[in-house]
This record gives sequence, C-alpha cells and structure tokens, in this order.
Amino acid sequence: MKKRPIYLYVLLTLSAILSSFTFIGTFFGSEKITNTSSYKGLSETVVKQIVKVTEKSLVFLHNGPHKLLTILSILLLIAAVVFIVKKNILYANFAYIAYVLLGIIGTIYNYVGGMPLNYLYQDQTMRATAISSTRILTIIYFAFIILFLVIVFFKMKRQQQDLAKKNCNS
Repeated sequence: MKKRPIYLYVLLTLSAILSSFTFIGTFFGSEKITNTSSYKGLSETVVKQIVKVTEKSLVFLHNGPHKLLTILSILLLIAAVVFIVKKNILYANFAYIAYVLLGIIGTIYNYVGGMPLNYLYQDQTMRATAISSTRILTIIYFAFIILFLVIVFFKMKRQQQDLAKKNCNS
C-alpha cells in the first residue's frame, strides 16, 4: 500500500489559503482608505501619515510585477494539486518547491520595494516601528519558507530511500 503524502496536503492547504488572500488583496482590494474611524485618539497629522503610507503600500501591492507573482504562484499550486490527483508525487513536490522558491522571490521583492515606503513616516517612532515590523515579518516569512522546504526535501529523500529499499528487495 502506497503512503499518502499528508505533508503535501497540509502544505498545499496552508499555501492555498495564503495565496487566496493574496489574490483577493491584489486583484480586488481598494487603493484608497475611506474610513479612518479606527484611528480615533490619534492626532490628525499621524492619521494623515498612516493613510498616506497605507495607500502607497496598496498601490505597490497592486502593481504589475506583484500581480504576475500572484498569478504564477497560484498556477504552481494548481499544478501541484493536479500532480497529486494524478498520483505523481515527485512532480507535485517539484511544483510545490517551485511555488516556495517563487515565494522567496516575492518576499524579497516586497521587502525591497516596500521598505522605502516606511521612510514616508515623518514621525521618527512610527518610522522605526514600521521598519522593525517589516523586518520581523520578512524574517518570519523566511522561517516558514525554510520550514516548508525542509519538510518537502526531507520527505522527498525519504521517498527515494523507500523506493531504493523496495528495488533492492525486488
């Protein structure tokens, strides 16, 4: 009996959820902030800075390269699912690895392209907080990427070892 790639089901599900949020935000999200009621208690100057930076961030997230990365990542996830359905686990693994590597490119693109937006804050504390948040989120995202890659590579190595044992016993 062939083992089912549960690890790949879990990783694909998590990645599909992330990609669906990214897709919705990239293609259907607004580039304008109309409701600032959640900023009550902050000075008008601070609210204007937050709105300005957020709107410029949204414009950045709706640009062509970001849309292209989003579409490619979804296509790679679909390819991985198709390969799983066809029971071609090796190609499903490769498609998922390509998806994760594209995620690395997207993360670097978002970091390099988005970091200058943090410097639009005039308030030193807000700027430092935004820069720190960007760096921390990027590190967390890279940690997940590395974890996902390690899982897939470990399982692929295990599958190859099992296949080698099976061929030796035959």
